Amino acid sequence: MISRTSVNGGIFMLESIKETIESVESVSNCRIMENNGVIEQVYVESEISAVNENERTQKIKAIVRSILGAVAINHDIDLDYRKIKVIEYKADNNHTHDFHPRVCIVAAYQRRYPVQESVVELNCFNKVYTGTALLTGDEGKSIFNAFADAFAQTELGTVSLVYMETLTIGFNHERLILIKVNYCRPDDQREQLLGVAEIKEDLPLAVVKAALNAINRQIMVSLELPTRT
Repeated sequence: MISRTSVNGGIFMLESIKETIESVESVSNCRIMENNGVIEQVYVESEISAVNENERTQKIKAIVRSILGAVAINHDIDLDYRKIKVIEYKADNNHTHDFHPRVCIVAAYQRRYPVQESVVELNCFNKVYTGTALLTGDEGKSIFNAFADAFAQTELGTVSLVYMETLTIGFNHERLILIKVNYCRPDDQREQLLGVAEIKEDLPLAVVKAALNAINRQIMVSLELPTRT
Protein backbone atom coordinates (compact mmCIF):
# COMPACT_ATOMS: atom_id res chain seq x y z
CA MET A 1 0.00 0.00 0.00
CA ILE A 2 1.25 3.50 -0.81
CA SER A 3 1.74 5.51 2.35
CA ARG A 4 0.57 9.06 1.71
CA THR A 5 -1.75 11.78 2.97
CA SER A 6 -1.68 13.81 -0.24
CA VAL A 7 -4.99 13.83 -2.09
CA ASN A 8 -4.95 14.08 -5.88
CA GLY A 9 -8.05 14.77 -7.89
CA GLY A 10 -9.25 17.85 -6.03
CA ILE A 11 -12.80 18.28 -4.82
CA PHE A 12 -14.07 15.04 -6.35
CA MET A 13 -11.54 12.95 -4.43
CA LEU A 14 -12.27 14.77 -1.16
CA GLU A 15 -15.99 14.24 -1.60
CA SER A 16 -15.36 10.56 -2.27
CA ILE A 17 -13.29 10.24 0.91
CA LYS A 18 -15.97 12.13 2.85
CA GLU A 19 -18.62 9.67 1.64
CA THR A 20 -16.42 6.74 2.66
CA ILE A 21 -15.92 8.13 6.17
CA GLU A 22 -19.63 8.87 6.58
CA SER A 23 -20.39 5.26 5.63
CA VAL A 24 -18.52 4.07 8.74
CA GLU A 25 -20.84 2.86 11.48
CA SER A 26 -21.59 5.50 14.16
CA VAL A 27 -20.36 8.40 11.98
CA SER A 28 -23.17 10.84 11.20
CA ASN A 29 -21.23 13.66 9.57
CA CYS A 30 -17.74 14.48 8.34
CA ARG A 31 -15.76 17.60 7.46
CA ILE A 32 -12.34 17.43 5.80
CA MET A 33 -9.87 20.31 6.03
CA GLU A 34 -7.16 20.32 3.37
CA ASN A 35 -4.35 22.54 2.15
CA ASN A 36 -3.08 22.25 -1.43
CA GLY A 37 -4.49 18.75 -1.74
CA VAL A 38 -3.11 17.51 1.58
CA ILE A 39 -5.53 16.46 4.30
CA GLU A 40 -4.77 18.49 7.43
CA GLN A 41 -7.69 17.55 9.68
CA VAL A 42 -10.76 15.32 9.60
CA TYR A 43 -13.67 16.16 11.91
CA VAL A 44 -16.30 13.46 12.37
CA GLU A 45 -19.51 13.69 14.35
CA SER A 46 -20.71 10.63 16.21
CA GLU A 47 -23.36 9.82 18.79
CA ILE A 48 -21.52 7.88 21.48
CA SER A 49 -23.35 5.94 24.17
CA ALA A 50 -21.10 4.91 27.05
CA VAL A 51 -21.50 4.20 30.77
CA ASN A 52 -18.12 5.67 31.73
CA GLU A 53 -15.16 7.62 30.38
CA ASN A 54 -13.08 4.51 29.68
CA GLU A 55 -15.82 2.95 27.54
CA ARG A 56 -16.29 6.26 25.74
CA THR A 57 -12.55 6.46 24.97
CA GLN A 58 -12.51 2.91 23.63
CA LYS A 59 -15.48 3.61 21.36
CA ILE A 60 -13.81 6.72 19.98
CA LYS A 61 -10.64 4.73 19.27
CA ALA A 62 -12.72 2.06 17.52
CA ILE A 63 -14.35 4.70 15.30
CA VAL A 64 -10.94 6.12 14.38
CA ARG A 65 -9.61 2.64 13.52
CA SER A 66 -12.65 1.98 11.34
CA ILE A 67 -12.14 5.26 9.51
CA LEU A 68 -8.45 4.54 8.91
CA GLY A 69 -9.28 1.10 7.54
CA ALA A 70 -12.08 2.32 5.28
CA VAL A 71 -9.96 5.11 3.78
CA ALA A 72 -6.99 2.78 3.29
CA ILE A 73 -9.07 0.10 1.54
CA ASN A 74 -11.17 2.39 -0.64
CA HIS A 75 -8.63 5.11 -1.48
CA ASP A 76 -5.18 3.62 -0.79
CA ILE A 77 -4.42 6.45 1.62
CA ASP A 78 -2.75 6.06 5.00
CA LEU A 79 -4.22 8.76 7.23
CA ASP A 80 -2.46 9.79 10.42
CA TYR A 81 -4.84 8.92 13.26
CA ARG A 82 -3.87 12.17 14.99
CA LYS A 83 -5.58 14.11 12.19
CA ILE A 84 -8.97 12.60 13.04
CA LYS A 85 -11.07 14.40 15.64
CA VAL A 86 -14.26 12.73 16.86
CA ILE A 87 -16.85 15.27 17.98
CA GLU A 88 -19.42 13.73 20.26
CA TYR A 89 -23.04 14.50 19.43
CA LYS A 90 -25.68 13.85 22.06
CA ALA A 91 -29.37 13.79 21.27
CA ASP A 92 -30.46 15.90 24.23
CA ASN A 93 -33.98 14.63 24.78
CA ASN A 94 -34.10 14.91 28.56
CA HIS A 95 -31.87 17.93 29.25
CA THR A 96 -33.10 20.69 27.00
CA HIS A 97 -32.07 23.24 29.61
CA ASP A 98 -28.36 22.57 29.01
CA PHE A 99 -28.26 24.14 25.56
CA HIS A 100 -30.80 26.22 23.70
CA PRO A 101 -32.76 23.81 21.44
CA ARG A 102 -32.60 26.16 18.45
CA VAL A 103 -28.87 26.88 18.59
CA CYS A 104 -26.51 23.99 17.85
CA ILE A 105 -22.78 23.75 17.31
CA VAL A 106 -21.98 22.58 13.79
CA ALA A 107 -18.19 23.01 13.93
CA ALA A 108 -15.38 24.93 15.64
CA TYR A 109 -11.89 24.75 14.18
CA GLN A 110 -8.87 26.63 12.87
CA ARG A 111 -7.76 26.73 9.27
CA ARG A 112 -4.49 27.89 7.78
CA TYR A 113 -5.52 28.34 4.15
CA PRO A 114 -6.28 30.61 2.34
CA VAL A 115 -5.87 32.75 5.49
CA GLN A 116 -5.07 31.82 9.07
CA GLU A 117 -8.33 32.11 10.95
CA SER A 118 -10.67 30.51 13.47
CA VAL A 119 -14.04 29.33 12.20
CA VAL A 120 -17.26 28.62 14.10
CA GLU A 121 -20.45 27.35 12.51
CA LEU A 122 -23.79 27.50 14.35
CA ASN A 123 -27.15 26.08 13.33
CA CYS A 124 -30.11 28.24 14.29
CA PHE A 125 -33.69 27.93 13.01
CA ASN A 126 -32.51 25.42 10.36
CA LYS A 127 -29.92 27.82 8.96
CA VAL A 128 -26.14 27.65 9.32
CA TYR A 129 -24.26 30.81 10.32
CA THR A 130 -20.49 30.93 9.85
CA GLY A 131 -18.30 33.25 11.89
CA THR A 132 -14.58 33.87 11.41
CA ALA A 133 -11.79 35.68 13.24
CA LEU A 134 -8.12 36.14 12.49
CA LEU A 135 -5.95 33.50 14.15
CA THR A 136 -3.81 34.98 16.91
CA GLY A 137 -1.50 33.59 19.55
CA ASP A 138 -4.51 33.22 21.88
CA GLU A 139 -6.39 30.25 20.41
CA GLY A 140 -9.30 30.47 22.85
CA LYS A 141 -9.94 34.18 22.29
CA SER A 142 -9.72 33.75 18.52
CA ILE A 143 -12.35 30.97 18.62
CA PHE A 144 -14.59 33.08 20.86
CA ASN A 145 -14.37 36.00 18.42
CA ALA A 146 -15.42 33.66 15.60
CA PHE A 147 -18.31 32.44 17.76
CA ALA A 148 -19.37 36.05 18.48
CA ASP A 149 -19.33 36.77 14.74
CA ALA A 150 -21.53 33.75 13.97
CA PHE A 151 -23.87 34.40 16.91
CA ALA A 152 -24.47 38.03 15.92
CA GLN A 153 -25.76 36.80 12.55
CA THR A 154 -28.57 34.87 14.27
CA GLU A 155 -30.14 38.16 15.46
CA LEU A 156 -30.45 36.72 18.98
CA GLY A 157 -28.20 39.43 20.34
CA THR A 158 -24.47 40.05 20.57
CA VAL A 159 -21.73 38.90 22.92
CA SER A 160 -18.29 40.15 23.89
CA LEU A 161 -15.66 38.54 26.07
CA VAL A 162 -14.96 39.76 29.60
CA TYR A 163 -12.48 37.03 30.49
CA MET A 164 -11.66 33.38 29.83
CA GLU A 165 -9.78 31.00 32.10
CA THR A 166 -8.68 27.37 31.89
CA LEU A 167 -9.09 25.49 35.18
CA THR A 168 -7.78 22.11 36.37
CA ILE A 169 -9.82 20.51 39.14
CA GLY A 170 -10.23 17.23 41.02
CA PHE A 171 -8.05 14.18 41.46
CA ASN A 172 -8.51 13.32 37.79
CA HIS A 173 -7.18 16.74 36.78
CA GLU A 174 -10.20 17.52 34.66
CA ARG A 175 -9.75 20.63 32.54
CA LEU A 176 -12.54 23.19 32.31
CA ILE A 177 -12.97 26.39 30.37
CA LEU A 178 -14.63 29.24 32.28
CA ILE A 179 -16.02 32.20 30.33
CA LYS A 180 -17.59 35.48 31.40
CA VAL A 181 -19.37 37.44 28.66
CA ASN A 182 -21.24 40.67 28.12
CA TYR A 183 -24.57 39.72 26.51
CA CYS A 184 -26.69 42.33 24.77
CA ARG A 185 -30.22 41.12 24.04
CA PRO A 186 -32.15 42.17 20.93
CA ASP A 187 -34.09 44.63 23.14
CA ASP A 188 -30.73 46.23 24.14
CA GLN A 189 -30.83 44.94 27.72
CA ARG A 190 -27.32 44.03 28.86
CA GLU A 191 -25.89 41.72 31.49
CA GLN A 192 -22.77 39.75 32.36
CA LEU A 193 -23.04 35.96 32.32
CA LEU A 194 -20.81 32.99 33.21
CA GLY A 195 -20.46 29.74 31.28
CA VAL A 196 -18.39 26.61 31.76
CA ALA A 197 -17.59 23.50 29.74
CA GLU A 198 -15.23 20.56 30.06
CA ILE A 199 -12.30 20.45 27.65
CA LYS A 200 -12.42 17.01 26.02
CA GLU A 201 -11.38 16.53 22.39
CA ASP A 202 -10.16 20.07 21.78
CA LEU A 203 -10.25 23.63 23.05
CA PRO A 204 -12.30 25.24 20.21
CA LEU A 205 -15.32 23.02 20.84
CA ALA A 206 -15.12 23.63 24.60
CA VAL A 207 -14.98 27.41 24.12
CA VAL A 208 -18.16 27.40 22.02
CA LYS A 209 -19.95 25.11 24.47
CA ALA A 210 -18.99 27.37 27.39
CA ALA A 211 -20.19 30.44 25.51
CA LEU A 212 -23.56 28.84 24.77
CA ASN A 213 -23.76 27.62 28.35
CA ALA A 214 -23.37 31.24 29.48
CA ILE A 215 -26.09 32.76 27.31
CA ASN A 216 -28.49 29.83 26.96
CA ARG A 217 -31.17 30.82 29.45
CA GLN A 218 -31.06 34.47 28.48
CA ILE A 219 -31.68 33.56 24.85
CA MET A 220 -34.84 31.81 26.03
CA VAL A 221 -35.87 34.91 27.95
CA SER A 222 -35.31 37.19 24.96
CA LEU A 223 -37.50 34.93 22.83
CA GLU A 224 -40.07 34.58 25.64
CA LEU A 225 -39.60 30.80 25.72
CA PRO A 226 -40.28 28.77 28.88
CA THR A 227 -37.25 27.96 31.04
CA ARG A 228 -36.71 25.17 33.56
CA THR A 229 -35.75 25.89 37.15
